[in-house]
Amino acid sequence: MELFEKLLRESSLHGHAGSASQRAALRTKLTPSNTVKQVAGDLKVSEGEDLHFDGGLVVEGNLVIEDQGRLLVAGDLVVEGNIIHEGFDYSLLFVGGSLEADNLLFHGEVVVLGGFTLEGVAWTYYNDYSTYADTLSARLVVADDRADAIGTVRADHHLAGHSSEIRHELSKLLTKGLVDEEGGWSYPALAKKLLKKEALLNG
Repeated sequence: MELFEKLLRESSLHGHAGSASQRAALRTKLTPSNTVKQVAGDLKVSEGEDLHFDGGLVVEGNLVIEDQGRLLVAGDLVVEGNIIHEGFDYSLLFVGGSLEADNLLFHGEVVVLGGFTLEGVAWTYYNDYSTYADTLSARLVVADDRADAIGTVRADHHLAGHSSEIRHELSKLLTKGLVDEEGGWSYPALAKKLLKKEALLNG
């Protein structure tokens, strides 16, 4: 897809998806095919790999994106497990349609042009990159020291700010042991738990 080739040449998609009008204009340029790719089990986008689908994508396990990995889906993306990018380098998840998954842990750039729905937690961290979407629905939304550009957030709990500001509330919401006595947490530990499809939330 020619549009994907253009987007992959960009170091950031902020100029294409940073506002609602830009996202709407981007949607008009997408012409997803009717094909839906089924992936049995987990799907890993390896370090430095670019993977794109001209239609929809269904992942029957976890979706793991390594540093500098980029996944672009023109249609809808359904992940029957979790979406995990545990790292601090650039990565990209671009969805031209809707996105559904259990949980998301992400440091890189996320662009969702349709509905963005998670069953549990949407956790993005650090301000190198942003999430761009019109709506995001989840039980818990965490933006740790990160300015995400989301039009409307629908969540039971929405925590945004530096980790020192949100740690006490987080400790009440997460399963025991994820936040230590000093209020800190480990992103590798979070990722490991999600890889095993273990719950992050109490109750």
